[in-house]
Amino acid sequence: MTLMPVNSPKGNKNPFSQEGGGNSGLLRTMQTVRCAGYGLLLLSLLDWAVIILPPQFMNPAWEFQTIGALVERVPVPLIGLVLVLFGEFQQRSRWEMPVVKGLSWLSFGLGILFLIMVPLGIIDTGRLNEQSSNQLSAAYQQQLGQVQQIEERLNQVDEGEINQFLQKRGLDQGELTPDDVREQALAELNTAKGRGQIQLDAAKDQRWRVLLENSIKWNLGAAISSACFLYIWRVSRWARSSRRRLR
Repeated sequence: MTLMPVNSPKGNKNPFSQEGGGNSGLLRTMQTVRCAGYGLLLLSLLDWAVIILPPQFMNPAWEFQTIGALVERVPVPLIGLVLVLFGEFQQRSRWEMPVVKGLSWLSFGLGILFLIMVPLGIIDTGRLNEQSSNQLSAAYQQQLGQVQQIEERLNQVDEGEINQFLQKRGLDQGELTPDDVREQALAELNTAKGRGQIQLDAAKDQRWRVLLENSIKWNLGAAISSACFLYIWRVSRWARSSRRRLR
């Protein structure tokens, strides 16, 4: 007996596949993906609550650090929104319809929020730089005041006190006169003041460089995040429409 090959029907590449098996697999995949998306959004909510609470508005340091923290964590809610909105109306439960509609509008709100962060971050950068400069200058002025007090004390010291100082140090008074000691001390103080000014300028430059790098990174990140959220809101118009196709 000769066995004849069985030709599978056109359009069905796998003769052993069961009708509807692919749909059930797709259903399970959608449910898994959306469940992961809801989980990421809930985790992001907890993370953001820890960052924002308690709020300290009008505090440039808190605002700047909060912007940076939110921008660095923005990939998680972005991925969560994409996973939840995946598949549009397909295999949606009735309770999901107001949820996806709210998430669509949430994308719009987050897009506007991150857009507002850009000018706020720029303003906070300038304010923080000014505060840092004032703090460093105040510390330098305090040290400079102490040096000036020592200078005044040296100018008021008489030769007898200087000789006593030399005797206590075991120095030969014939080699160093009181005027020589005073001039050397004043010269060292002037050197210290010049060195302090150089250190002040270097500290200001270093803080400004670090602040500027973070500002550029976080402000650009806020702008990109805003564009992503607004794009998600734009392509999820189906969730805000009156059309409903429930399973």
